[in-house]
Amino acid sequence: MSEARQRWRIVFARDEQARYLSHLDAVTQWERAFRRGGIPVATTGGFNARPKLVFAAPLELGMLAEHELADLYLAERLPAPDLRARLTAGMPAGYRVVDVHDVWVGAPALAPQLVAADYRVTLLGAEREELASAAAGLLASARLRRERRREAKTIAYDLRPLIIDLQVRDADPAAVAPDGVSAAVAVLWMRLRHSQERGSGRADEVVSALADELGLAAQATPSAGEEGDQASPVEGSAGRESAGPAPTLGPASGSPGLARSTIETVMAVRERLWLDEELDASQSCQRAAAPAATTGG
Repeated sequence: MSEARQRWRIVFARDEQARYLSHLDAVTQWERAFRRGGIPVATTGGFNARPKLVFAAPLELGMLAEHELADLYLAERLPAPDLRARLTAGMPAGYRVVDVHDVWVGAPALAPQLVAADYRVTLLGAEREELASAAAGLLASARLRRERRREAKTIAYDLRPLIIDLQVRDADPAAVAPDGVSAAVAVLWMRLRHSQERGSGRADEVVSALADELGLAAQATPSAGEEGDQASPVEGSAGRESAGPAPTLGPASGSPGLARSTIETVMAVRERLWLDEELDASQSCQRAAAPAATTGG
């Protein structure tokens, strides 16, 4: 065991090359990168000493990421430019350093500070307008009853408290639609709760609930897999308890001549992980800017 003398918070992204790397494989590759870069990483105690590296939250298989967080503890102090250079030289393929922050060694653990995550999911098979109506229906619900499979058990839970916000945005069909296929394309943006005590939301669970709202099935991409103790919802397990009148949805088949039965996820990105203080500061800035924007108009 080596004493930790410095703690760096690494902000990193995961690109296409590493999207199918499991969390455990990613940890192994990061540890090799530290050795290649000659980074003096502090180690844990015990017979099988490991580098002190703590990720805020595992990434699902197949999901890209733009603003992930990990805390790296060093046995010797390094200046930021030196650390950046060593990390860049040895980073696993598909990972890149976005930023580094020097954090007090005795500061609270990283994972318990995580409160939310933003996701951007590109969907094929539904019109933007009907997706927006379905998203409004989910947000208007008092409860969203779902089920998760965990090992041999099926656990019922309420998805609604895990959804902070949902928005439907336009997407570029040429960038995501297969050649020769005419299909509706839209982007679902979501902010989901991440908490060790109150539960964490998953993007695929929200897409599945949205598909149920539209009377469609959610088709998982080959990347959709389970990570850690999170489990996928049981197909057809949604139940919505409305807090008011539900929006009127268009026909599930969408545009005339386009027979659809599924919503397909063609790309999923975790845009950002939010720590408690960061999210509070961001929301305070947005509230402060809102009146100024309204007055200026």
